[in-house]
Amino acid sequence: MKILVLLSFALIFFPFNVATEDEHSDMHDLMAHLLTPASEAIWESSGYVITEEGEFSLEPTNEEEWERVLYGAKVITESAYLLNIPSRSKNRKEWVLFAGLLEEVGEKAFEAAENKDVESLFEIGAELYQVCVSCHQIYMTD
Repeated sequence: MKILVLLSFALIFFPFNVATEDEHSDMHDLMAHLLTPASEAIWESSGYVITEEGEFSLEPTNEEEWERVLYGAKVITESAYLLNIPSRSKNRKEWVLFAGLLEEVGEKAFEAAENKDVESLFEIGAELYQVCVSCHQIYMTD
């Protein structure tokens, strides 16, 4: 009888565990291969670095560098839709809220990059960081 109960328990919960691992892998890939590089395109394109040699601006200096920022901003905006796919959002209100904030920040970053507005891009980078950290505090518990 004990074995039957354990087997029933395993059969009921085993698919749930597999789905959780698949979801983690899927979400990890989305973050690692889309959102992180797109965010870095914003963060690495504004502000200054101070070294022993002096202060260096991170501002894009040519069209190719500005295109990288535009691309990153657009990826951030469009990733909000990917995060809201029902299998990912699972009717979690906070998750949907964070995805919406991510979309707004991506749109602001795109506009700042189109206008080559480094000061706004710096502020938007801080907003982006806050959205990411806030979401991670709730959903990235490992």
